[in-house]
Amino acid sequence: MNEDKYIVIIGCGAGGGTAAQFARKTDRKAKIVVFEKGKYPQYSKCGLPYAISGEIPNFENLIEFKQDWFTKSKIDLYLETVVEKIDVEKQTVVAKKQNKTIETKYDSLIIAMGATPFIPPIENIHENNKTTEGVCVVRTIDDAKKIQSMIKKTKNATIIGAGLIGLEMADNLYKKNMNVTVVEALPDILPNTLDSDMSKIVFDEMSKHVNFFTNHLATKIEKQNGKIKGILIKNNQTGEQKNIPTDLLIVSTGVIPTSDLAKQIGCKLNEKGFIIVNKKSETSAKNVYAVGDCTEFIDFVTKKPTTIGLGSIVVRQAICAGINAAGGNYALPDGVLQTCTS
Repeated sequence: MNEDKYIVIIGCGAGGGTAAQFARKTDRKAKIVVFEKGKYPQYSKCGLPYAISGEIPNFENLIEFKQDWFTKSKIDLYLETVVEKIDVEKQTVVAKKQNKTIETKYDSLIIAMGATPFIPPIENIHENNKTTEGVCVVRTIDDAKKIQSMIKKTKNATIIGAGLIGLEMADNLYKKNMNVTVVEALPDILPNTLDSDMSKIVFDEMSKHVNFFTNHLATKIEKQNGKIKGILIKNNQTGEQKNIPTDLLIVSTGVIPTSDLAKQIGCKLNEKGFIIVNKKSETSAKNVYAVGDCTEFIDFVTKKPTTIGLGSIVVRQAICAGINAAGGNYALPDGVLQTCTS
C-alpha cells in the first residue's frame, strides 16, 4: 500500500465514519482525513427520539466511535470544520475550522454530507429569517437536546409528518406524558414504508394514545409573543380548517440532500439534487465517491432509482466507497432493499 496516498472524507456520520474505517482496513498506511461540520463524530441518528424520552439514558450513548478511536486508527478527524471548496483539477479540498483554513490534497474523495430537514412553506414558520420559537426538527444531537429541554415546560406537541421519525417522536413524547397530535398530508401514515392495509394496523394501535389528522395540510402557525401557540390545519378533501393548540411543533417532512459541493465539481445529480452513484459508490467525477442520504441508487425490487435514507444501506455504501477509495475492488449488489424496523 502507498503511504503517500491521501483519502479525504467530507462528513462523519454513519457514511463518512464507516468509509474511514474500511479505508483504513484496506490501506494501513494511507493518509486519511475526515472533515465534519458538527460537534460529534459518528453517532446513531435513529436513536435520537429514544434519547429525548430518556429510554436511552444519555446522548453520549449514541456516539458509536469517539474521537480517540479515530486517533488510534491514525485517522485525522476535524470536528466543527466546514469544507468550503473542492478543486477537482488540483485534487485539493479547502476547509475552515473557526478562523483556521485547512487545505489538503486528495487521491480519492468521499462525499458523505448527508441531508438537511425539509421545512414546508407554512405561514409564520419563520420570523426574521429564523425558525419561530417552539418549532423544531430532529436531525442532530443538538436538535434533540433542544426538544428535550422544551418538553420540560410544554404540554401540547404537534408533529407534522407521519413517517418513521415522526411516529417515533410521537411515541416517545407520549411516554413523556404530553398531549401529542400528528398531522399527515397523505391519507395514510407511514406512506413511504407500508401499504394502506398494513399502515392501518399501526394507526389503530397508536390512535389509542395519539391524535391523528391524516389527509390534512398544516397551513399556518399561530403565535403569541413570538412563540408558537397553535397550528392551523386544513382538510384536503373538505377544505375545513382546525386550530390545534401547540407549544412544541416538530417538523418531520423529509430531507433535502446536501449536494451543493458535488454539483459544483460536476457530479451528476437527479432532478431533486441527489448524487447519482454506481455499484462502486463512484460519482461521475473522477476519483470522487459519494454515500448516504445525499445519494441515489437503484431499488432492487422496482429497478428504479431511489434515494438512500436508511442507515443499513448507508453503511453498505460506505464500506464499498472506503474499500475502493483505498485501492480495493468492491461492488454493491444490483440494487438495495428498503427494509427497515422501528
